[in-house]
Amino acid sequence: MGVWVEITYFTDPYCSWCWATEPMLYRIRETFRDQIRIRYVMGGLVRDMAEFYDALNDIRTPAQVAPHWRMVSQRSGQPIDEKLWLELDDPHFSTWPACIAIKAGFLQGEEIGERLLRRFRRAALTERKNISRREVQEALAREVEGLDPARWREDLENGRAEKAFQEDLEECRRYGVTGFPTLLFRYVGRVAVPGTQRPVLVVGHRSYATYREILRRLAPTLEEHPPRAVEELLRIYGPLTTRELAEIYGKDLQEMREVMGAMEREGRVHGIPAPGGEFWALAASPVSPP
Repeated sequence: MGVWVEITYFTDPYCSWCWATEPMLYRIRETFRDQIRIRYVMGGLVRDMAEFYDALNDIRTPAQVAPHWRMVSQRSGQPIDEKLWLELDDPHFSTWPACIAIKAGFLQGEEIGERLLRRFRRAALTERKNISRREVQEALAREVEGLDPARWREDLENGRAEKAFQEDLEECRRYGVTGFPTLLFRYVGRVAVPGTQRPVLVVGHRSYATYREILRRLAPTLEEHPPRAVEELLRIYGPLTTRELAEIYGKDLQEMREVMGAMEREGRVHGIPAPGGEFWALAASPVSPP
């Protein structure tokens, strides 16, 4: 059938509201499959913490980020360990090194870049890992299936990854994007459809219903698929949180937790505890502890 809608996702691996948006993105991917394409643009949330100020949330220091992350976890249902921000001691902390390292992954292909971004997000948001540090990046990169660590390292050192990140920053400026998540929906189908020529820019965390409405407005003939079995999803996407699975299957958090608990007792999956929730993986999957 081919791709009908392209979603440009302006994001940052440290952004808690982006992490809260993961369940909706997984539901989009699982519902619309290969009819949509997601492009990732790194936004560089914090260039230098010494110069940073988030006026919306009145945040100036790493310590002030911690309660914000806790609030996002409580509101979204996604597991988050806010203590990372109480341990950061660099007054010039920056998310830019993590963005650049992720772009080095995307230089090896969209799928590999997406896997690396997911691994970085999980490490920062739930494992209290400073993904701006090179040694942490190296360890995480080695865990990503299909990624060539030598090529990844070379692209970090020869400037290709930084150049790709600068191009992302320019794209953010071009669209006036200053907050994350921001999603740009653009119709790219071959068949001309009246009213689909104008892209739709959505700023901030939104419900799946909002994203679905935009997708259907841009491409009314999109086919919606029912979600595949849990074990197949975990095989395709890797470990998922209870909240992500609940969104995909249209269940509430507690109901999904009971379903997964029953599957764990049957030996089909195993839970990975995280502050404020848990991940689920295939029973035979080797998963690094949080």
